[in-house]
Amino acid sequence: MPEFKRDSLIIWLYNTKYLRVLRRYGYVHYVSKRMKYAIMYCDHGHSESVISQLDKLKFVKQIDRSPLQDVRTTYEKGKSIQEEKDEIFN
Repeated sequence: MPEFKRDSLIIWLYNTKYLRVLRRYGYVHYVSKRMKYAIMYCDHGHSESVISQLDKLKFVKQIDRSPLQDVRTTYEKGKSIQEEKDEIFN
């Protein structure tokens, strides 16, 4: 199965009444009714057009891109405390 690049959008809402409309633009992953925001995934190639279309909706206050694409997710293993003590004494 091929992997598709997706962008995560954080959509701040004035009210959560029209959440069903967001499903037309991508996959709605999470909705917070108390804090009035939704997390939605859309295709990487269509993200700019989706953002411009969502900006025109009355119930959308603000749209933020998730910073996860900019964060490095490969980590180098650091030395444990025990390994550092062994280096000092050897």
